[in-house]
Amino acid sequence: MSHSELAAQVGSNEGGGSKLTPKRKLSLFDTIGSTLAQMAPAAAIYYGLPVIFMATGIGSPLTILISAIAIIFVGLSLTRFSTKHPSSGSLIKYIGMTFGPLTGTASAIVFLVGTVFLAGSAFLELGGWIADSLSLYNIHVHWAVPTLILGLVIWGLTIIGIDRSTKIATIALVIEVVVLAGVSIYVLIDPPAGLSLEPFAASSVTGGLAGIGLGFPLAIYLFIGFENSAALAEESDNPKRNTKRAVLISIALMTAFYLLVSYAVVTGFGNDNSALVKSSNPFIDVANQYLGRFSFLAIIAGFTSIVGMTIACLNGFSRVAFNSARDGVIPAKLSFISKYQTPAATLSLLSGLGIAAALLFGFSGETWVTGFGYLGTIGTIPLLIIYALLNLAVIFYPNKELTLVQRYVLPILGVISIGLPIWALVQPGQPKPFSYFPWIIFGVVAASLIYAWFKLKSDPSIKQRIGAVATEASELAESADYHSNKATAL
Repeated sequence: MSHSELAAQVGSNEGGGSKLTPKRKLSLFDTIGSTLAQMAPAAAIYYGLPVIFMATGIGSPLTILISAIAIIFVGLSLTRFSTKHPSSGSLIKYIGMTFGPLTGTASAIVFLVGTVFLAGSAFLELGGWIADSLSLYNIHVHWAVPTLILGLVIWGLTIIGIDRSTKIATIALVIEVVVLAGVSIYVLIDPPAGLSLEPFAASSVTGGLAGIGLGFPLAIYLFIGFENSAALAEESDNPKRNTKRAVLISIALMTAFYLLVSYAVVTGFGNDNSALVKSSNPFIDVANQYLGRFSFLAIIAGFTSIVGMTIACLNGFSRVAFNSARDGVIPAKLSFISKYQTPAATLSLLSGLGIAAALLFGFSGETWVTGFGYLGTIGTIPLLIIYALLNLAVIFYPNKELTLVQRYVLPILGVISIGLPIWALVQPGQPKPFSYFPWIIFGVVAASLIYAWFKLKSDPSIKQRIGAVATEASELAESADYHSNKATAL
């Protein structure tokens, strides 16, 4: 078979039949906006930072910086393949082409299960935030009501076009960033006890190295969602160039933002470790102190953050599910595309299951916050497993273009950075029901492998789309492109 024929074979294998072809492709700015929105900086700061402060104290900015470096390693591994083979399912395809169709198919199912729980956590957080915020003004609404209503509204927004929904998510992002950055800059202009580099000193971390080990996994979670742009590659302008840029620029921008806010919060507490860890929501306390009657802006920022995150989650996760349907891993009917060129079937499936999970876990916990914690924890573990497999794929995938550092050093560091939070979630001795969660995920992985085995037996053609059969073709096609470009240059 000639190089051109092999290249054509690879092209036909990537994406199966239907393709998402919106009238207006997403620009680099759109993709970055969607990715940042999925990270949900305000929600992460309101719910994530207090836990990190409890673990590492006033040295939390240093812990966040270390976690950001680790996430960059993961981001580099993620973009090794997605920049060459951009599609909505490039994450899963890379794993399948490296470790074989059984692992690739099972990984698709594991990822989809995780996204259902994470979508549920987003819907539940949205409804709970609205209910709690309204109660501050003596308006009492049960969290289930806004969860259901706003869940359906956001589902509708994601159906009517990727460009429309990403713009809404980006606008929501801008609002929250302006509020949080404004408060942070205000604090730094008028600090209660002067500015200091103490928060970036290792000696400031509670518990020293052990404290960093405890806070590191928590800080990693602040960046969950950085892979969003890879899932949107098929609908993006010049994805081979912009996907990598969007991933790395998003991580860099969010790193700077988290460092600014965390440093400002620590400074706002006068570098007082005991006062900081006693606060249930340090940023809100600082905002109330500095904004006075305008502190309601912080509540608005929280709302826009969760709205943007929910939209971005549905957009990104539904594209991976759409690709799985297109490849035959899940029923092909789920690859239905609406007149707006959106994956309407998987958007509807993910929204429906997500809202159902939000209601189920919200009512099962003591409060909606408890249910949110359960959903977020269960949903995060599968994604971390996929991240770890992506790093391993860089090592084992036969790519001769990578240097030793790119192929071994960076992905190994990435595996270590992902292994720490995975261990923090599954280590023995955790209270119930968290002690059950590792067994739940183990069951999901086992069931996914069994499902994948039967699916490949019943439909061997999946191997041509998701598995190792494409590996040789891909390598030869890449080689053909390389020699063709070299000949053109000469």
